[in-house]
Amino acid sequence: MKALVLNENQGLELRDIPKPKICRDNEALIRVKATGICGTDIHILMGEYSAKTGIPLGHESSGVVEEIGAKVTNVKPGERVILDPTYFCGICFYCQNDRPNYCGEKSNTETGVSHGGTYAEYHVVDSNFLHHLPDEMSFETATLAEPLACVINALRQTRIKPESRVLVVGTGPMGLLFALATKSMGCEVTVGDISNYRIKQAKLLFQKVQDYRETKLLSLNPKKSFDLVIDTSGRALEELIEVVDRGGDILVIGLDYSYEAKINPSYLTDNGIRIVGSIDSNKTFYAAIKMLQQVKDFEKIVTHTFPIDEYKMAFQTLGLDFRSLQRGEILGNKVVICPE
Repeated sequence: MKALVLNENQGLELRDIPKPKICRDNEALIRVKATGICGTDIHILMGEYSAKTGIPLGHESSGVVEEIGAKVTNVKPGERVILDPTYFCGICFYCQNDRPNYCGEKSNTETGVSHGGTYAEYHVVDSNFLHHLPDEMSFETATLAEPLACVINALRQTRIKPESRVLVVGTGPMGLLFALATKSMGCEVTVGDISNYRIKQAKLLFQKVQDYRETKLLSLNPKKSFDLVIDTSGRALEELIEVVDRGGDILVIGLDYSYEAKINPSYLTDNGIRIVGSIDSNKTFYAAIKMLQQVKDFEKIVTHTFPIDEYKMAFQTLGLDFRSLQRGEILGNKVVICPE
């Protein structure tokens, strides 16, 4: 079968590899229909996030059940499904304390990072991590379920309310997911970015869109403007501390391991400000699928679809230069790769 494999040079390579087989009674074989490109995939290829070589990448996926193990009862062959790629053991300290997204076995089971992923024609999965794909939802839209489940998990850790004033820094796929999710809750939402393309796309969905290319974030927002600020860039914490109001939260989502911030803890104490870090989903797939069904604007986040043979063009749409492994101009939001 065709698959996009991380080679020994940390590059992505289209290979013909053996079709996976069901080895355990609780497993299902999925014919992959669509997989979204995640920012993590780009960080892996740029050498900023480690992953196991020799395996397919990819984890934001939907498909059709082709075969099931002897003890599988929750899905049947022919059914459309969405994959939850964040496996957990259920017995370690973190799983037993409602933190399965930090499972002690994660380093061995993370789909498309430490364990074979879904940039492939087929994928074998523990059936307990499959969710039914609603009939009216496309395979492409369904790829948003995994990142949206991460968004909902993050928001549940904040003090967000329907009347909250929200600022989202970054209008890539994660930023738009956060913005639409908080908007659907009744919040007043402002978004901002430095990408010309993404600013234009954001204006199709939101009234309050800020352009940080020439005007700094702090210049556009007076102090104590927001109840919740969400940093999807990974490098705006110091600025966001200035604009979050008393009793507000800063949600740190973006990954930029080169960024360091200087913080005055007394300021956080005096103003009751919380800084919240969050990663992955935490039993939030059902809520994500339901939200995707109810809020049709989410569909607009998916801007491009490519067959697996055109994977280089797919990543280039998101600004990744395969020669220099640097990020350039971005010309898409959620880009989806389809094996067929």
